Amino acid sequence: MDKEVILQFKDVYFTYDEDEVQEKSWAVSGVSLDVHKGDYIAVLGHNGSGKSTLAKLSNAILIPDKGEVLVKGIKTTDEDKTMEIRQHVGMVFQNPDNQIVATVVEEDVAFGPENLGLAPEKIRKRVDDALHAVGMYEFRDKEPHKLSGGQKQRVAIAGIIAMQPECIVLDESTAMLDPKGRKEVMRTIKSLHDDLGMAVVFITHNMDEAVQADKVVVMEKGKILLQGTPNEVFKNVDEIRRVGLDVPQSKLLAMKLGLKEDVLTPIECADAIINDWKKK
Repeated sequence: MDKEVILQFKDVYFTYDEDEVQEKSWAVSGVSLDVHKGDYIAVLGHNGSGKSTLAKLSNAILIPDKGEVLVKGIKTTDEDKTMEIRQHVGMVFQNPDNQIVATVVEEDVAFGPENLGLAPEKIRKRVDDALHAVGMYEFRDKEPHKLSGGQKQRVAIAGIIAMQPECIVLDESTAMLDPKGRKEVMRTIKSLHDDLGMAVVFITHNMDEAVQADKVVVMEKGKILLQGTPNEVFKNVDEIRRVGLDVPQSKLLAMKLGLKEDVLTPIECADAIINDWKKK
């Protein structure tokens, strides 16, 4: 049985240039992509590749110039449905300070549900559940500006979770974090996918983050260059390097050692080396 499509891009074009169509430089050019219920997709690309524009098109922050973006079958061009669209697809930005609006953590997380007009007891439950989901419940009475970068980002994610979306889109949400904060956020994102069954679209420059996904999409000049499982995509080493991206270090080491197994992570690399040594 096919999984339900939550988010769909149909031959989508978008430009920030307001000149005549024939003179436009497309930020997103002819992109078609389906995000199904429970998907975990990493979107990679160099600066200017269109990946952040794609994220903003996903829940009507931007509207396509050509083609269609549909959320649960609703066209993002339908202005009367914008709130409903953003209930289905939530967005987390690179800088959590741009998303946090209140002076107390739990009040910030409650902001979205309050705007939905929910009863106070439902808001309370959503806030508590969301803070538990990101491991920030004990910080519910704290001031967000006193938290670390990773903690702030988890609060921002909790604010989206409290809206109970079926898909969450994260636009380079670990880019401004230190290694500890990055690990905290990645652990949270994985839990949302594995434990809550939420579809995740994660935009990143980090190859170690990308290999955790079920599917990887590589963008270049507004188009989708490669897509498939991490193993399928990262076999195209020359093509990935051509567009200014790295390949997981474990993959490169395995290739230099002549290992035939599919390797993406340090653990897989170590296992492949041991297996190769045993065969010899």
